[in-house]
Amino acid sequence: MALTCIAIILGLAHLLTAKPLDCEPLVPETLDNATMTKLLGKWFYIVGASQHPRTLKEMELIKNAYYFIYPSSHQDNFPVTQVMKLKDKCVVDNSSYISVIWDNFTMILHGPNETGIAQLIKSRSEDTMTLYHIDGTHKGLSISARAQNMSTEQLEEFKTQVACLGLKEEETFYSLDKDLCPMEEER
Repeated sequence: MALTCIAIILGLAHLLTAKPLDCEPLVPETLDNATMTKLLGKWFYIVGASQHPRTLKEMELIKNAYYFIYPSSHQDNFPVTQVMKLKDKCVVDNSSYISVIWDNFTMILHGPNETGIAQLIKSRSEDTMTLYHIDGTHKGLSISARAQNMSTEQLEEFKTQVACLGLKEEETFYSLDKDLCPMEEER
């Protein structure tokens, strides 16, 4: 019995020196005209994590994706074109749009088959867009970037945020940076 206790204590000793996660709260970005102007243009979807079963199935299908956010004459709505590689098939959706709820820092993506609600999260980089997805009790986080690849530091920041939210590695799906669908041009 004493040997078992010693083995357990020695096995857990490394946890005493383990550094805790640096969990900073996710801080929503203030949504105003200047912020939305910065979001216009082309973005590459890099990685997403979610607890929502339907979203997990969708993320598993997406091999890679990029999208454009366009200006609009309606200050609350922004047209979006999404280009996704689902398994081996390219899908282009140019019927979606983002509506902005200014007073609670929320963006709603209205797509052909569903609607998603998210908050833009403050980031250290202007070349990334981190979204905290709000879907009832299910948590989700995704990040897109202006380039197809992100720095190791940017990915580590995202991984820390995912871990702090309690999301698991098996709930995280990375896009591939190869075999993109043919590039759509901005309007």
